[in-house]
Amino acid sequence: DGPLKKFLMQQTIRRNSVDHILQTTFLFILNNIKINIKNVKMFVQEILFPIGNPPITKTPSFINLKSKIKESIRLSMWVVISEAICLLSTQKHDNLDSADNSISSEIIEDTNIKNDNLKSSDNNKAFNEWLAGLIDGDGCFQLSKKGYASLEIVMELRDKHCLYIIKQKFGGSVKLKAGDNHLRYRLHHKTGLLNLIKAVNGLIRNPVRMLQLGKICENYNIDLINPQPLTYYNGWFAGFFDSDGSVYMNDKSGELFITASQKNKFLLDALVELYGGKIYTMAKVGAFKWTCYRKNEILKLVNDYFKVNPSRSEKRVRLHMVNKFYELRVLHAHNATPNSVLGKSWKNFVIKWDKVVSGKV
Repeated sequence: DGPLKKFLMQQTIRRNSVDHILQTTFLFILNNIKINIKNVKMFVQEILFPIGNPPITKTPSFINLKSKIKESIRLSMWVVISEAICLLSTQKHDNLDSADNSISSEIIEDTNIKNDNLKSSDNNKAFNEWLAGLIDGDGCFQLSKKGYASLEIVMELRDKHCLYIIKQKFGGSVKLKAGDNHLRYRLHHKTGLLNLIKAVNGLIRNPVRMLQLGKICENYNIDLINPQPLTYYNGWFAGFFDSDGSVYMNDKSGELFITASQKNKFLLDALVELYGGKIYTMAKVGAFKWTCYRKNEILKLVNDYFKVNPSRSEKRVRLHMVNKFYELRVLHAHNATPNSVLGKSWKNFVIKWDKVVSGKV
């Protein structure tokens, strides 16, 4: 019993030592390659070398044990390597996908930001052009003897929307003129006025307004910028139309006109070149009147130019009715008997049209 017992104890010690070495080695490998060790550890502990085995009752062959250990090590290493490769491959693809998604997201986000910035820049440019046109028509820059600068814009009460847009952007006040159906916008706060000057400098075209602005620029050590030649889609015309323009219908002839009046003929010459029409002299009031009367020119303005640079005054209501006007004209609704369907359609159109005060000269 003595030698056999001693041999069995040696075998048990060797087996426990091997188990401990293998488990420690596997754990070290798995921890270093950062994979989930739960399944492999369970495989080692429960399948290959169960820790809770009952005492050995039969004498195993040392050679068989050694063979089993080698086979187990070889099998276990293949399991570890296989799982590591799979996991690393998966992580690589996940990282690549994550990187691709991140790059794509950044590209999309960057593109959206650039598009938004471009759109915002275009909107600001169009608004500044519109504002310059409005100031050229109904505005006035003033500089007191004490050096206090201000801007005033006077418009009809129905066009209050235009003035409140400017107030919201630059500050200032909007007040009703005493005993008159007009509103006055006034801006004299230095910060707001400097921001407005920065917005319209180089866009003002009225020679009188340029002289007024030039005095203020000189007072604040700002270089006055001369305007570039007017182009078709420049927002200046929309602002000039909102201030000095009109759209009206001749009751007798049933014709439609888009006009703009100004004492300075220089401003109207560019309109003829870009939008057609003619300039007429109004000797009684000492002014000139640009008139657009051809159907194709009017429709191009309404369906092209004003789609890009919309009117912000109450005149936009009539601009939106121009297409309907020509539809009824083609049907000769303006000459139809009052009680006919076409006659009633024309009557309803005229009632709606007259709700908007034309403000024609």
